[in-house]
This record gives sequence, structure tokens and C-alpha cells, in this order.
Amino acid sequence: MKGWLDPFRCDNEDDDILPLCRLSYEQRRSPFMTKLRERSPESTFSDVHHFIGRISSHMRAVKGLVAAAQKFPGLFEDFQIKCHPSQRPQKKPDLVDGLTALDNIVIRMLPKNDERVGGIQAALKSLDARFGIFRSLITRFEQFSPRVHAELILLEHFYQENIEFVQGDKYIGCSKPACYCCYHYIYAHPGRFVHPASSNKNYVNWWPPGMDGDPDGLAAKRRRNIMNKMIEKIRQDVLDQIETKRGPRAANHASTTGISESVVVNEPILDNFVPGEVVSESLGLDLFIIILMLSCLSHKRWMADRRVPHLRTTG
Repeated sequence: MKGWLDPFRCDNEDDDILPLCRLSYEQRRSPFMTKLRERSPESTFSDVHHFIGRISSHMRAVKGLVAAAQKFPGLFEDFQIKCHPSQRPQKKPDLVDGLTALDNIVIRMLPKNDERVGGIQAALKSLDARFGIFRSLITRFEQFSPRVHAELILLEHFYQENIEFVQGDKYIGCSKPACYCCYHYIYAHPGRFVHPASSNKNYVNWWPPGMDGDPDGLAAKRRRNIMNKMIEKIRQDVLDQIETKRGPRAANHASTTGISESVVVNEPILDNFVPGEVVSESLGLDLFIIILMLSCLSHKRWMADRRVPHLRTTG
């Protein structure tokens, strides 16, 4: 392994990076890369595998660009590159009774008179006594600064403006795999966009895109339906973790290694708009609470306790 890794060493910042990119690209499917990937995901071996993949991705990107130019020459004639503005910072939800006690959070997460309430409350209290779940939740709430991720801003722009995709390939390109929440937003969207690869990382500051210029309220209703779908899925993930005390979804590096392929799924997930009220403060708070809970339940310090299975998170 050491002999194989030595050529990747760069001792001088002024060294020509091109040979390293070529070497990484040539070795991206080496048996040694497989050995690195099979080592513990929390070790330096995993980082080395990831960084070699990232370096090789530069060669892959260039080759992909040349191949695209050969296959779709029209895309490289009279094209324009435009910047789409980010959305203004979102308002943080108000701290209400639903976020002032773990018992209240469980009641807010479950249907009224749900028979699981008592068991979930007891399990959460046990976890809180060992890991300070509630204290972590309040701390993260105080640090919460809502941000809308770039791929969702572009997705809604293309959808609302009815912009056509080349050959109907409704894929939103991004330099990183979608985070956990972005993936489920795209999955629940009625636009039938290609489902991206996902890092499965849960970002506490995640927030859904706003719907500006919506005089008839249809966009807000669509957003409400998407959020309801997300709440249903994420809520179940939170409850599963509380009940089973197991780790969350396996997390990957936030940026791609340049080796894995994207996941492409095209089946419809959501039906047409359902009449009803627009997105309310209550709905936004519900989504915020379960995302926050999922983050707290995935805290890295759990790994120090052998009684709790391996967990990973993004702070």
C-alpha cells in the first residue's frame, strides 16, 4: 500500500498538479482503491480514497466536457452562462411550546392519541439522560440560521419558469451530492426531476426555497405538499432511531469522489396539487423540529458509547 501511495505525494505547493490528476484518474479503479474504501469509514483510509477520487474528478470532468461537445455540438454554440441570485435569508421559526420539552416534541411529531406516544417519550428521556439530547437541541436552535441550498433554488426556477431541459433530461447539476433534505425535497417534487446521488448528510440550517411571485398561491400549495411528504419521511426516520437506538442512514462525503455514478429515477412521486391552505408557520416549525431532532440523534459523541451503534452527522 505504501509503495502505491508514494507517487501521490506532493512535497511542494508549486509542483505541477496535472501529473497528479492523471495518476489519480488512472488509479481510480485500482484494487488498492477498493482496499481503502473497505477500511473503516471513520478512518484516514476513507479520506485518502475520497481525496484521490476528488483529484481524479478533474480529468473526468474534462473528458466529460469533450465527450458532450462531440455528442451535442449545438450546446457549445452561442451559449450563455447566467447567475441566478440566492434567496434572501429566511426567518428563523419562533420558539413555541412545541420546542420547550421533549414530551411536547413527541406529541407534536405523532398523530393525536397515537399509542406510541408513551413509549417514544420514555425512550427519548432515556437517551436524553445519557447524551443530553434536549440541551443539544436548544443549542442548535439558538445557532440556527436558515439557508436554501443552490440546487433547490435552480430546481424551482426551472419549474416555475417552465424552462426546457436538453432532450428532456430533467437533471439539476451540482458539484456535490444532494444532502438528506434536498434529496427528499426533489423526491417529493411534482416536477419529476432526476433524483440525484445523496450524501445522506443532515444540515441543521437547511430550509426549503421560498415561493416569490405567487399571486394565485399555487406555488405555496405545492411547497406545502412537498413539505408534508418530507415531514412524513423524516419523522419516521427520527422515530425509528428513537425506538431502535440505531444509527442513521450511512453518511458519505459531502463532495463526490468523482468515481460513483448518480442515481437516476424518473417515476412520479406526488399527484397534482391538493386544494388547501398555503404553508403555515406551524408546518415550517414541524419540519424544522424533526430536522433538528434528527441532527441531535446523530451526534458524533454517541460513537464513544459502545452500547449505541455507529452514528455520523454533520453539525
